Amino acid sequence: MDTFVRRGDMSKIERYDYAFDPDGGEWAARLLRRVPPGQGSVLELGPGPGAMTRVLLDRGHRVTVVENDPQALEVLKTMDVEVIPGNLDSTDWQDAIDGRRFDMVLACDVLEHLRKPEDVLQRLSGLLAPMGQLLISVPNIAYAGVLAAMRGGVFDYSDKGQLDRTHVRFFTKRSIEKVLLDAGWAPRVWEANRVPVECSEFAGYWRALSGDQRQALLAGWQDFDVYQWMVVVTPSVEAPIWELKEARGMVDGLRDELQALTLVHQRERASLLEHQKAFAEAKELIAKLQQEVGELRKNVDLLRSEKIRLDSELVTARVELQARTMELSDRAWRSRWRRFMGSYLSR
Repeated sequence: MDTFVRRGDMSKIERYDYAFDPDGGEWAARLLRRVPPGQGSVLELGPGPGAMTRVLLDRGHRVTVVENDPQALEVLKTMDVEVIPGNLDSTDWQDAIDGRRFDMVLACDVLEHLRKPEDVLQRLSGLLAPMGQLLISVPNIAYAGVLAAMRGGVFDYSDKGQLDRTHVRFFTKRSIEKVLLDAGWAPRVWEANRVPVECSEFAGYWRALSGDQRQALLAGWQDFDVYQWMVVVTPSVEAPIWELKEARGMVDGLRDELQALTLVHQRERASLLEHQKAFAEAKELIAKLQQEVGELRKNVDLLRSEKIRLDSELVTARVELQARTMELSDRAWRSRWRRFMGSYLSR
């Protein structure tokens, strides 16, 4: 991400000389990950002092660069690259590579510096090898920070960033897509460099807006934080070939997915069979337990009936016992009475 620097604070070469982790998440690293690995030939347009060029060389690519800044050219000449001095707005640089073809052409943050980028784009298709690709990166003028500044009436150029004073063309995703299509290119892959507005050179303008103003600006706008757009394009005339390649890639992907799903299916089927076996065993056990429960219920019912019968007999026995006890008690009383009376009368 470019940041705001006051005019005169840095030289032209310093604007574009930066270090980054090639394996990190910075924008330059993400752009370079779009370059296919291997020892392919790369044409890099407007590399500046070669921040990305160094990484391409380290990865084994054969690199040709086109640059017109004298200071940047001095740095590039110290590298193991083919250096072609030239202004991209002219055609003189093309004479040096006439008839050659490259596996990859890079125009990263370059088109916005050209007066007629569509002319350059039209000429580039003749520089690609079969199945070659063009990688483009452009700032997004529809970035919310730019609109926040414009909301305050400000559109000031600076040494770096969205409003770099050397920018002569401005693009949105839709406008760069139209330019590409008109120039005979077919976009294949898009990627966005999202930068929070609070972390950009427009943070002050953003904070100056009220909460309602910021909310109104963002409503229904998914790409408000896209600072730059990247797009990989191929010549439109090769569209059928690329579509076939993509179809083959899709078939390979589907084949791999099918293989993975087959393995998952086999594991799931084995697991299902185990569950079915366990379920059958459980079902058999449940049936056996239900049978035992039924038998126990019958036994309980028999025991209840027997208990009722025994209770009834017990009540009867108690009544009979009570009656017999009373009868015996009455007999005993009468016997004692007779003995008493017999003893009394004998006196």
